[in-house]
Amino acid sequence: MRLVLRIGGALVVLLLALILGVGAGFLAAGIYRVRPVLAAIEPDPALSSLIYDAQGNLVTAIPGREKRIYVDLNDIPRHVQDAFLAAEDARFRYHTGVDLRAIARALWEDVTSGRIAQGGSTITQQLARNAFLTQERTLSRKVQEAILALMLEREYTKEQILEMYLNQIFLGHGVYGVQAAAQLYFGKDVRDLTLAEGAMLAGITRAPNRYSPYVNLSAAKQMQATVLEQMVKYGFIDRAAADAAAAQAIKLIGLGNAQAYPAPWFVDYVLDYLLARYPADQVFHGGLKVYTTLDTRIQKAAEQALKLLDQPFPLKEGQPSVQAAVVVMDTETGYLRAIVGGRDHQKLRSFNRILAKRQPGSAFKPVIDYAAAFEAGWGTGTLLDDAPAAWPDPYSPDGFYRPENYDYKFYGLMTVRRALEQSRNVPAVKVLNAVGVKTGVDMAERLGITTLVTSGKRNDMGLATALGGLTEGVRPLDMAVAFAAFANGGVRVQPLAVLKVVDKDGNVLEQSGPQRQAVLSRETAYLMTDCLKGVMTKPWGTGRAAAIGRPAAGKTGTTSDWRDAWFVGYTPQLVTAVWIGYDEDKTLPPGTTGGGYPARIWKEVMTAATRDLPAADWEMPAGLVSLPICNKSGRLASSLCPEGEVTRELFRRGTEPVATCDVHVQVTVCTDSGLLATPFCPHPQDKVMIRRPEPYPADPKGRVPLDAAEEAPTAYCNVHAPLLPGTPPVPPPPDSPP
Repeated sequence: MRLVLRIGGALVVLLLALILGVGAGFLAAGIYRVRPVLAAIEPDPALSSLIYDAQGNLVTAIPGREKRIYVDLNDIPRHVQDAFLAAEDARFRYHTGVDLRAIARALWEDVTSGRIAQGGSTITQQLARNAFLTQERTLSRKVQEAILALMLEREYTKEQILEMYLNQIFLGHGVYGVQAAAQLYFGKDVRDLTLAEGAMLAGITRAPNRYSPYVNLSAAKQMQATVLEQMVKYGFIDRAAADAAAAQAIKLIGLGNAQAYPAPWFVDYVLDYLLARYPADQVFHGGLKVYTTLDTRIQKAAEQALKLLDQPFPLKEGQPSVQAAVVVMDTETGYLRAIVGGRDHQKLRSFNRILAKRQPGSAFKPVIDYAAAFEAGWGTGTLLDDAPAAWPDPYSPDGFYRPENYDYKFYGLMTVRRALEQSRNVPAVKVLNAVGVKTGVDMAERLGITTLVTSGKRNDMGLATALGGLTEGVRPLDMAVAFAAFANGGVRVQPLAVLKVVDKDGNVLEQSGPQRQAVLSRETAYLMTDCLKGVMTKPWGTGRAAAIGRPAAGKTGTTSDWRDAWFVGYTPQLVTAVWIGYDEDKTLPPGTTGGGYPARIWKEVMTAATRDLPAADWEMPAGLVSLPICNKSGRLASSLCPEGEVTRELFRRGTEPVATCDVHVQVTVCTDSGLLATPFCPHPQDKVMIRRPEPYPADPKGRVPLDAAEEAPTAYCNVHAPLLPGTPPVPPPPDSPP
């Protein structure tokens, strides 16, 4: 044993002599080899790129193979700094990079144990090893480590070295540095860590795979206690503080949550944008600072709103589940404020449904039908007839395309406004037929729809497009862009998520701002908005569940096969598109309409999003005029028009009707037969009824519009005494009263 001690003592002396300068040639050679490497050292090697929200607050580091979020030493609480010093290098502030006492102690342990058991490395040495060297435990490597440490101490202050160390150290589960570790384990920033949490992080450094609280909480607590004892021993804290910290309950956020990241769908969207423009290594580890348009408050509201689906449509592991998408965009700038691409974000760059093509159903009517009609000079009081209709179609069984309403009924004569508010299908098809399919498709593309198919065997150049029956479908993001043009006075905005990208040296790589293009007249945009307001406020509106108590407009959408349900709506400041459905070829429960859960989700999101915004309304352009119009004729109301059928409607100046209603007529009918009365009818009655401007084709199922009961008869009563032979016929009543 004495021989071992003597040998150990000799080795200690020899190694110390080497470190202090004996063997100058060897050291000089080592310095020569490492000097060029040291000259290139940066305080932020292999940095994760950072994403900031619209207010300039850090959202998260871009997830990658490693996660490292650099923070200034001033943002790391002193008790966290002290915990790491106590655990790793209590004499850090007093040595010159190499602690001879610690090395001597470690070497003695190495000699007596017969292996390299103790490192004795200072924090500066650990930084040198992590930045420039391998993790092998050899004598030559430790000499190099010592040389680099001495040089680091000459190049940087203690504060700079400690800052670099605390941002570089590996703390388990793919994270490096105290900021990323604080988020991983405790779901908070390092500046908010308690003494107990800081001591636990410091204890992990010895062996992250062994002392991670996610691996072995008991072992992590034991290491925490050791660190606290060290802090007391070296005077960083007193006994009372140590005991209180040891007794504090540690609340871990769970590794499943820790592996996720805030605003995941938005971050994924930004990540896809960056990877399309920059090398992957620069995106993940180049220390980019990415300034975005994200509003974290709206993002959280959108994520929370989808929980409305949890009870009726619970997510089931390994089974098809109802999914959803929400996108919120600033109507004036195109800045994306929130993105939720699904109900369960499972991995980096998950399938983002705001970019998925889905059938829009009736939510497409404003885009493909009515925008083109308003631009062509129609008004909100223009007359339509919700009655049976048929157009030649070689692909239909009977050779005709016969659109159906969702309730399989026909309501009869109505204005454009009422047809939009009630989302009637047959009138919408008539609108597209009147303006022309190509005109409607061109308008949709002007508004920002990017997925229409205009050529080939299967395309969108047919009347079914009027009801959102598309070849490939539309993206929720594109629907938000299209509706934003209505909200924004006819100006389309380009969706934008990234405002600025700065590299790790502070160079601005790109900077963006709003991109706007006028695609509609202000009059058309206002006419559309005025109609879509009623969708949310009128008793018959399909989107009443979305009303938020302030000026807003929107449109429901439900496909005929119950596969997709939508609500797209807006205020003057924000537009939000909501979609729900299955990813698979599977239908929603019958009755799941856009006016149900999508409208309720929209309301939850927009109520939160507009909480601090003024309840602004749209100003009517001077080019429009408001007139009292009969809903059954689209003309100026006459004295015969029932009060309930008269509303104020909007038209462009110069296109407003000047004639009075000719649909409501007064006729004398026999109360017994219901036909036109003759002189022989004992109980004639004057009634105001309607005469349709145009006939409609017979329905194969024998159905007639609901207002057919109000139509004036064309035949005379044949119930009472007939006219004698030779008696001149009774003249028919006039078409309108004198």
